[in-house]
Amino acid sequence: MRRLYLGALTLGSLFFLIYIAHDPKATTVISAHIGKTYDGVVRDSTFPIKAKTVIYPSEPPEPDSVWIRSSVIVKFDDPEHGFTLPPTKFGLVGFNGWKVTTITTSPMLETLPFDQLIPLLDHVQEMLKSAGWIPKDDNENYTWIKTGSEADRKALQSLLFRKAVTATLLIPHKYGMSLIVKCYARCAERDPNTARYLIDVSVGRDYSNR
Repeated sequence: MRRLYLGALTLGSLFFLIYIAHDPKATTVISAHIGKTYDGVVRDSTFPIKAKTVIYPSEPPEPDSVWIRSSVIVKFDDPEHGFTLPPTKFGLVGFNGWKVTTITTSPMLETLPFDQLIPLLDHVQEMLKSAGWIPKDDNENYTWIKTGSEADRKALQSLLFRKAVTATLLIPHKYGMSLIVKCYARCAERDPNTARYLIDVSVGRDYSNR
């Protein structure tokens, strides 16, 4: 049984590597972090930031947001706590006072079935752990999303038919993140074989006072 389980993990990891690489058009990068200037994001990104900027009609006008609707790689370029997500075509970067205030995106190009979701979720959580992100606390509503055992995965799949599951993560006194997993399509059927899932990543300031 253990050999079968390890084999499943290997296949899952193989799928994940294929998933990351399967979109050769994802060549542009948005390079940003909370507090970075608009000009810095323009300078460091290959994504056409200026062409895609929604302008807030203030006096003088200033950037409000950049929407992601085509395949792009989002790089959170903090020098100590940064990470690079797999390609996505969902999300936005919000600005206020010519600085980044929010980044909302996903490490996915499309919704996935549960057995393909898990290797991707594991990869994202391990990447964030390595970059120093920590849970807000040990309460089950705020800690890492548990996938380490078959029982954990079955419990998660069952729970996702009822509600989204969130890990609330911090770089204390600097950044806050909601890592959200949700059932997105064909959820009402409650059929593990047909349901499709989505991961959301939303980053802003840390207001937890931790």
